[in-house]
Order: sequence, then structure tokens, then C-alpha cells
Amino acid sequence: MYKRHVSLIFETLLNAHEKRGKNRFFLVPFSRVFKVWLEIRHFFYKKGFLRSHKAELPVICVGSIFVGGSGKTPFVRLLMEHLPTSAYVLTRGYKTIDEPLFFQNCVVEKDRVKGAKYCLEKGAKIIVLDDGLQHLRLKKDLKIAVLSKEQLEKGWDLLPAGSLRDLPHVLEDVEYIVLHEMDTIDDYNRAKTWLNRYKKPVFIGSTTEFAGFYSIDGMPVAKVQKAILLSGISRPHRFRAMVEKKGVLVLEHHLLEDHGKLSFEELERLLYRAESLGASLIMTEKDAVKYPYFTEAIQAKVRTRIVFDEENFNDLIGRIHEAMD
Repeated sequence: MYKRHVSLIFETLLNAHEKRGKNRFFLVPFSRVFKVWLEIRHFFYKKGFLRSHKAELPVICVGSIFVGGSGKTPFVRLLMEHLPTSAYVLTRGYKTIDEPLFFQNCVVEKDRVKGAKYCLEKGAKIIVLDDGLQHLRLKKDLKIAVLSKEQLEKGWDLLPAGSLRDLPHVLEDVEYIVLHEMDTIDDYNRAKTWLNRYKKPVFIGSTTEFAGFYSIDGMPVAKVQKAILLSGISRPHRFRAMVEKKGVLVLEHHLLEDHGKLSFEELERLLYRAESLGASLIMTEKDAVKYPYFTEAIQAKVRTRIVFDEENFNDLIGRIHEAMD
């Protein structure tokens, strides 16, 4: 019953946040109520009134205190590239399971305590928990918070008036903070200086870079001149800018809600429209996994790259390998 109430509260606040528009002023009282609820929840777990469960294998948590895309799942993908096949991703699978399709070893389970047991049964030696900072029922051995430049600049108001989904002091309990898509070293250093108030965690700087155009079945596409874009991600403007930077003329950009998906008929109509305009239909890799049979479409692949404090990232990988031994 408690877990159902927590999920309902969060999804209700998230929906209000996504529809806030010009009504932000009227949402401020609800943000204050949410703050009190968060404080009570953290207090109950800290004092043991609500129980946290220890998994039988190490748990590495990658999460954020903000809603929306901060680069969590791409960073998990980068971690998995440096880990053996005995590492498993455990994810809630919010709204849809498009992101889990990125991972070879993945368990989708809203109840992370049960999910950890399923990972163990599948032969996992370590769990990488995707988006799990707010899941207090499962104890973590190492915590990583991912924060984007845009999130830091938008302010620190709680849902539903703002984008914060947890109390900022949660950052005092993480070992690493990944600062994502900082445009310059000055931006990165300013963010580090401001965040040093949270017990001086170890910082890592990352960015997203273009990795090429590919067919849905994974074959490289040499050149694209004109395109209609389709995206169901939290920061679609970055996707468009990335495609345009490659010299592609964008005729239209069709936006879905984060994790959204078109029906078979809707996608067929969009493909037909692109063809009639002499253009290609391009979607993000995250969206492409939802439409494996539409081979006429093109996916734009990206990858996360460490750009600042790479030695700290190497130290993180070393700590994870030590935890597996």
C-alpha cells in the first residue's frame, strides 16, 4: 500500500509539473507540501521506521534529484561498457521499456528489492540501478548523481512548481556527481564550486556527442540531406541542433512527450510524408528501439563521453570492479 501511494504521489506531481504552463504560481503551495512529505519520508527511513533492504550483491545507483533528462541512462550505458557481462541493469521501466532495450543484461521491476533478487537469480555479480536515488527501500553501496547544466540553471524549486523531485541535501550522501553537458571548462568549474557545499563529492564531467546516422537495423547511413524529425525525449531541442549541425535541413520536428510513442498507423503516415517531401524520417536511438520493423526510418546515435576529470571516472570504474571481487 505504501509503495502504491509513493508512486501515485510522484506521478501526480510529475503530471502537474508537465502541464504547469502559466500556472506555476498556483503550484507553489503544493511544492511546499511535497517538501514536508519528503522530509518526513527521509526521516522515517533514517530512523528505521521504514525499512531499507540490503541486497545480496553490490548495488551501484545512478540517479538524479531532478525530473527530466539529465543523462542518467546514457551514463549507465557508459558504465556497462566498462563492466563484465555479470553486471546487470535494474530499472523501473517508467511508462515504457524503451530505455531497458539498450542493455543486454537488464531486469525491469518497479519493486527494486524484488528486482535485485531477480538479478541475483539470473547470475548477476553486481547491479547498476538506473534512476534509483529516490528508491530508499533498497540500500546502495555507491551512489552517483547526474545533473545537467540546464537543470542547474533552471532553479531549485520542488515539484510541481519546479523540477526538483528530491531534497537537495540528498547530494550530501552521494560519492560522485556527474555534471553533464557543461559547454566549457568554466561552466564545469562554476558548477563544481557551487556544489562543493554538499560535502565535496568527487566530480566527473560528461557530454553527449553524435555517433552517426544508422538504419533501424544498425547499418551506417552515409549522407542525409533533408529530414523530418521525431523525438519523444525531454530535451528535443538538443536533438534537433545535433542533426542540423551535421548539415541536414530539418523540414519538420514532431514532438512527443518524454517516452511517448506513435501508433503503427501514425508512424506510417509520417514516413509517407517524409518520402513525399524527398526527406528522411530521423528519430533518436531511444525512440528507434520502439519501432524495430520500420526499416525505412533512420536513427541518430549518440554516446556519452567523459570530458573533464577523467581520472575520477577511472577511479569510479576501479571501485566498481573492487566491489565485484
